[in-house]
Amino acid sequence: MPENKERHSERMARYESVALAIAEQIVQGTYLPGSRLHGRSTLAGLYRVSPETIRRATALLQQKGIVDVKHGSGIYVLSTDQAVGYVQANSDRRDLQRIIDQMHGLMQQQQKITEEMNDLLREVVAATRRN
Repeated sequence: MPENKERHSERMARYESVALAIAEQIVQGTYLPGSRLHGRSTLAGLYRVSPETIRRATALLQQKGIVDVKHGSGIYVLSTDQAVGYVQANSDRRDLQRIIDQMHGLMQQQQKITEEMNDLLREVVAATRRN
């Protein structure tokens, strides 16, 4: 079930990553609207996290209108559409973070090149002064 968790950003809190993985399962049809998810302990075992992490993940999904947590009864899927929106928003977030990371890397390369060019220019100036 938690097959997609490795794709999630390392910058994402663990409970957010689990919430996203559960939302992806809803989008993929593993869980249909009205269906009951596994219990917290089972989910904790599947995702190799603590029950508290599952509680936080499902609370987030409830806040987003994706599931309903009924204490003493279980966790029920409310909306595939909300899950689709949540997954897409997180996909966009990951894409933006990837672009930002690439830009940061390019800026570091640019800074190194600029420093190397300045060093070469200093050598040229020093060489011209000697002549």
